[in-house]
Amino acid sequence: MRDNVDEFDLFADDIDEINTIVKTQESLFDTEQRLGAMLDAMPIGLLFHTQQGILYANDQACHLLHAQKSGLVGRHFLDFVREDEFSAVDSLLQSAFLAGQKAVESESVISIKDQANRLVKITTSRLPWDGTPVIQILFQDITAQKRAEQSLRKLSITDELTGAYNRRHVFYEAESYLHQKSMPPVTIAMLDVDHFKSINDTYGHALGDMVLKDITKIAHDFVPTIKNCNSAMFARIGGEEFLFLLPGLSVDEGAAVAEEFRQSILRLRIPQKDGRLVKVTASFGVAEYQRGDNSFDQLLSRADDALYRAKNDGRNQVCKAV
Repeated sequence: MRDNVDEFDLFADDIDEINTIVKTQESLFDTEQRLGAMLDAMPIGLLFHTQQGILYANDQACHLLHAQKSGLVGRHFLDFVREDEFSAVDSLLQSAFLAGQKAVESESVISIKDQANRLVKITTSRLPWDGTPVIQILFQDITAQKRAEQSLRKLSITDELTGAYNRRHVFYEAESYLHQKSMPPVTIAMLDVDHFKSINDTYGHALGDMVLKDITKIAHDFVPTIKNCNSAMFARIGGEEFLFLLPGLSVDEGAAVAEEFRQSILRLRIPQKDGRLVKVTASFGVAEYQRGDNSFDQLLSRADDALYRAKNDGRNQVCKAV
């Protein structure tokens, strides 16, 4: 009987339990290491964030914020947000803390001393953890993507040669005004460069292109100065034809704008290769939308008729539609 007692190990169960705990701890440590490696491999920045500050940052977050992991823990994401967007991003984070696990998205600018500002897309959501509320902040640099989108949009709405808005875009904008229930006055001023064919035939198409570019350059400086018309637009609608869209202005006010721009073109001088200067003039037709106009085409037609009269009456002048 005594031999049986000697063979029985009173601590066997304890040893097995300890071994199990050790193995569990090793497994948890291994899982943490593997999870950390996975998070570091993510192509977007990831932060775990409490109300007080950052708990964890992956490698991409460190790269985007130009900081080491040890330097990020304890800091606040708002430390890296451009000052004028601080309030908006703070509201975004607070929404995430209150919104459960529902993701909240926004765009903001990361501003870091001695670094170029970067536009980032931010996605935040609260993590399902007990205790202190924790949110995850995913953020991705979209600066290049946004720049490409803007370039594509610019190409779609502007004239390739001059950089003025193109015909399609200004017509779309004009139609949008005409379909408003409480429509403001809408006036357009068409202009045509006088004797443009002769300019091309005499001096060459390169100088003709320069004329169109320089008129557009003058217009880009001129449009912001137009009084009582914050939405004014300047567009190239044909070869040497341009158009001012002047929402909120009457035909008389539009004619005054056209006259001022006509005088600006009069001061324009285009240099030739031999150094001589070419003088340019333009004729204008101005029309205001009337209730009888069923479409923008009718308004355009009346402005075109006024432009035709300006041409017939000697050019280099402004005529209003009758």
